[in-house]
Amino acid sequence: MKPSSGSPMESRKVRWLHLIAAVAAGVWTLRLSAAEQPHCFLDWVNLPFHEAGHVFLSPFGRMPHFLGGTLLQILVPALLAGYFLHRRSPFSASACSWWFGENFLNISVYMADARDLNLELVGGGEHDWNEIFYRCGLLGQDSVARVSTITHHLGVAVMLAAVAWMACLALPADLRESLGARLSARFPALRLLLEQPE
Repeated sequence: MKPSSGSPMESRKVRWLHLIAAVAAGVWTLRLSAAEQPHCFLDWVNLPFHEAGHVFLSPFGRMPHFLGGTLLQILVPALLAGYFLHRRSPFSASACSWWFGENFLNISVYMADARDLNLELVGGGEHDWNEIFYRCGLLGQDSVARVSTITHHLGVAVMLAAVAWMACLALPADLRESLGARLSARFPALRLLLEQPE
């Protein structure tokens, strides 16, 4: 980590907006993870990317067409997180990482419905995960439940990691730099996660 260029007072200052955002994201994560059918306003943001994925990959066959929605839905926040990290804006990257994890919760609901087909689909049509599971030989009740549960847990883990990242970025600069130095000594790639302009 580069040494702090601010005053001693600045280096001990908590980033309150970052901390408030981390707490809000943490509470939101707990509420979504406990919900039987997790849903939030971001799902309306995810939907156009999901539908665009079908359009982009439909020329490559039926399986890519069905997978395309889910792939683009998770690719967009992942690419944005990478972009913000490259631009040395780790807080924005952490927020996009949280969004990335939230997508897995949304996808797990779609997966869990693969047998019952109760969800209302945009424009009707075929159920992506019914088709994907069928083609992969995973449409049995146990298989659907297992894959959707793993996907749900993965999403929660990513969201919690993003919340922890946000909370670290809220720390005073000197504490954040000390933590970053210790982490990057063992895992050099983690240096970028905590570096941000003062």
